[in-house]
Amino acid sequence: MKLSSVDYYLDWPVSIKLKNLREFITLNLEKKGDLIRWSIVDIQNYNDSFGTKKLTIKAVLAN
Repeated sequence: MKLSSVDYYLDWPVSIKLKNLREFITLNLEKKGDLIRWSIVDIQNYNDSFGTKKLTIKAVLAN
């Protein structure tokens, strides 16, 4: 089994509520490989009309 550490950048749309954020993140990360662990390391707010936030996530995946 090969483990890899990745930095992943993900847009957090306003339609995703906080209580559903974990599921949203894991569904997106599982597309990249078998998810071992992950953490949010940064959240950036953008001053656009949509209220979008950008998440920076560190993850460990097994391939």
